[in-house]
Amino acid sequence: MEEKYASEDFLARWLAGELSKEELAGFEASNVFRDILAIDTAAKSLSGPKVDVERALSLVTARNQNIRRTTPKVKRLWSFTVAAACIAILFAGYTYFFGYKTYSTGIGEKETVLLADGSLIELNANSSVSFKRFGWEEDRSVNFDGEAFFDVVPGKDFTVNTDKGKISVLGTQFNIRDRKDYAIQCYEGAIIFMPLNENHPIIELEKGMGILLSKGKIQKELLSKNAPDWKNGFSSFSNQPLYEVLEELALQYPVEFRTKGVDMNREFTGIFSHNSLESALKTTMEPMAVEYHISEDKRIITLSE
Repeated sequence: MEEKYASEDFLARWLAGELSKEELAGFEASNVFRDILAIDTAAKSLSGPKVDVERALSLVTARNQNIRRTTPKVKRLWSFTVAAACIAILFAGYTYFFGYKTYSTGIGEKETVLLADGSLIELNANSSVSFKRFGWEEDRSVNFDGEAFFDVVPGKDFTVNTDKGKISVLGTQFNIRDRKDYAIQCYEGAIIFMPLNENHPIIELEKGMGILLSKGKIQKELLSKNAPDWKNGFSSFSNQPLYEVLEELALQYPVEFRTKGVDMNREFTGIFSHNSLESALKTTMEPMAVEYHISEDKRIITLSE
């Protein structure tokens, strides 16, 4: 029934005043009508140029007196055009007010998003978060991909939806990394991780605890730091294969790696800075005796042993 009220034909008849009493009563009791009223109320609250309605009406009336309509078909076409324009505006408004706002970062970029309740989301490189434009107090829920640090103010449930599962909190600080690997670290308060995979249990993490989901297994870990390293401008590794190091480098710098006889499974322990490509390459490649060559445009890095 609701779908009928949202159709273009029905809305065109409503705008033209062609609904029966029964149809109008049903429409005004529908969620679609309530949404339209919400759009109208929100739109009236937006700032914009003031319009002299009486003067505009007089100008239109005077101009229309000079136009002779030869057949009713023209009038009907004009009414249909106005209705179509109103429907287009209506759907555009519906999309805006009830759609989603998305923030995203590219390679090497970071961005801080301030939510309506004062919560903060700090996006690491190549990440995105989206949430409803309005109604945040009733539904504190975001869709997320990439890596980010969340600083959530106390309130109703705050939910982060990811490809691997949902993270539910009330007020806390935590980091999520949702890339090829999947990791969650809790730095304040407590969080609940609800995996989409039914074979994995629901996990509650308190301050100083974290999990790593890799190769279908969940490993718990204890945190030794008060914040993720990327917030301080560097990436760290502990006995991790070289290909993971290169993947992280490619997130922070717009480069492509080409290798010649390099063992990509060699393990690396150390850090690299997000501030300088040459410094990052020096601190990662030299300890493993891997030679590197940077192209003139600094886009291609060739590695060899």
